Amino acid sequence: MKKQMFFVASLCSAITLTVIPAHAQTGGVRSQVPFKFTVSGKTLPAGEYTMIAGSNQVRIQDAHGKMLAMVLANDVSGRSPGDNGQIIFHCYRDYCFLSEIWAPAELNGRQLLTSRREAGLAKEQTAKYFALVGEKPQERL
Repeated sequence: MKKQMFFVASLCSAITLTVIPAHAQTGGVRSQVPFKFTVSGKTLPAGEYTMIAGSNQVRIQDAHGKMLAMVLANDVSGRSPGDNGQIIFHCYRDYCFLSEIWAPAELNGRQLLTSRREAGLAKEQTAKYFALVGEKPQERL
């Protein structure tokens, strides 16, 4: 009986420790993206997105909080995110790729890994950099 109680208590603790960081997550950059873009092989339509920078990753959520993608990213420095953060895209002709996320609460930004598709387009022409400034976060009730 003691082993079962210990197991249940351990399981509850593990679940609590997993859920708390997700709700405590206040970082991220929210912005209205006015064009379709590609991330991790998926093309996402224009719309409102929240990009959440984590340790070696970036999570992309739609306006309703639905997780659309989670991608690997490296820390990058040398830019100020400003008060609301920034989202950087590399655009080639009609294709735009999510490139960097600069969350206001983070010291470093996150740079996504370059896809094969983007690398192929980069050989043909120089990218145009497009930066979106994040919107002020809304207070959540």
